[in-house]
Amino acid sequence: MIKSKNKSTLKNFNLDVLDLDLNEELIYAQPTFWRTASYRFEELKEETLKYFRRHPLIGYSFKRIIYGLLTLIVSIAIVFFLVNFVTPDSSYLPDVSELGKMGIGTSGPKYDAFLQTRLELFGVSGNAIERLLRYFKNIIPFIPKHILVGQSVIFPNASNLSDSQIIINTVLFTGGQVDGLLKTGSKELIDAITISASYKTVWVYLGVVKSSSMGMPGSTEVTSLFASAIPYSFGIGSVAVLFSYLIGIPLGIEAAKRKGKATDGAINGTATFLLAVPSLVIVISIYLISILVFGHSSIFSSGSFWTRFWPVVALVILMAPTTIILTRRYVVDEMTADYTKFAYAKGLGESKVFYVHIFRNAGVRILRELPLDLAFTLFGASILTETQWNIPGMSQLIINGVNNRDSFVILGFITFASLVKIAATLVSDLFMVLMDPRVKLSGR
Repeated sequence: MIKSKNKSTLKNFNLDVLDLDLNEELIYAQPTFWRTASYRFEELKEETLKYFRRHPLIGYSFKRIIYGLLTLIVSIAIVFFLVNFVTPDSSYLPDVSELGKMGIGTSGPKYDAFLQTRLELFGVSGNAIERLLRYFKNIIPFIPKHILVGQSVIFPNASNLSDSQIIINTVLFTGGQVDGLLKTGSKELIDAITISASYKTVWVYLGVVKSSSMGMPGSTEVTSLFASAIPYSFGIGSVAVLFSYLIGIPLGIEAAKRKGKATDGAINGTATFLLAVPSLVIVISIYLISILVFGHSSIFSSGSFWTRFWPVVALVILMAPTTIILTRRYVVDEMTADYTKFAYAKGLGESKVFYVHIFRNAGVRILRELPLDLAFTLFGASILTETQWNIPGMSQLIINGVNNRDSFVILGFITFASLVKIAATLVSDLFMVLMDPRVKLSGR
């Protein structure tokens, strides 16, 4: 009975007479902007992960660059707030005596208007957050910046103006962003004043050097200052790195080949001793030897070739010990590897095993440090030598910037040094690909 009843019900069931409405269900299937964007993002993310899985070295280098940029952003923010905390706004003004000659004084409306003009010209107006965001915008290379580089103001006859209007004229004559200050004057004054400003478009703007001039202050840009100092630091640093490798690598190889013998003890012990001696002691010793023993000049710019040679000697003595010790360690590691024992078992000669197998693999690890050493020398190791010989390089800029509490010089140095270090890291990874056939961009 039950089976016959169910069979009859199914036989009489007709879909055409049913009132079915699926519009409410279709609402959830209709694409929206956010759902489409989410799908596209997930698809892009999956494709990116697949690409990095196929090219592990590129993914590794990409992560290092991203982490380096994040560290750079945090470092800039921390240094920015520290420098701004110890740098009062009044440090952007000329000397008090110059302010007195202009009748501005050290307080009051005249002083406030003049200070605001200077802050706007230097790009440090507003609160600390606004300054930081403006600085990040200026160093991002994808956004063009229109920078004020010159300004002239033609005033009406001062005898026909009131005292307050003459003060406005005086403030305007110092340069700066005058549009906001003009709002404080009368319409007659605004119509009578002729302003001629010149701008230039740049992609990266590191700010201007702090200046106390009464005219157009801050005319020296940080990028121009760096452009004049980098050749000195890079020239001395690159030559020193080259000599330290030419000296350190053969000595490190010789120490590794004579492991445990007197030659190894002498080379490794000397390198360790030089690393233990304070860098300042080494630099001052070389400096005094060059003057007292060889009679060379103590000023880099006014001396002969040999005066310029001694700073390189000091840097080589500072850097070569590290190259010797690392080379010895890398070579010893390769000498104890299984492939080395197998090569000797095949009857290969000692020279062929060493230079074809051992040093080839150890050299990859040694030369990988070359770009990083160049970056370190350019922004770190040369500080003592440049200071001692009064070399107009990057180290002098950062020292003067700290002494003068010049925020743009300090931040520019940190930004540029970090970018060079990130680029050196990328070049170091590419060296691995070029020199080591076992390392490939693709994982296949």
